[in-house]
Amino acid sequence: MTDHSPVFPTPGAGTRRRRRSWRNPTDAWLFWIFFGWLGAHRYYLGDWRMGIAMTVTLGGLGLWSLLDGLFLGRRLRRINDGRA
Repeated sequence: MTDHSPVFPTPGAGTRRRRRSWRNPTDAWLFWIFFGWLGAHRYYLGDWRMGIAMTVTLGGLGLWSLLDGLFLGRRLRRINDGRA
């Protein structure tokens, strides 16, 4: 049986994936504040289907964007905990 994984991984071998998947809360909040009515925070968090729906409806005429602001922190924690 052969194992093709290195015994000693190269420095930073797994950090690129981890860095890319972690979402910065400051960025998400800035996207929500300035472009929440277009669903930019949804695109940033990887939920592109809901982002398209928000873009088409202009954030549910603002109501959907406001509700997303209430739950954005919880959603960020869940995404970052799940990908860590």
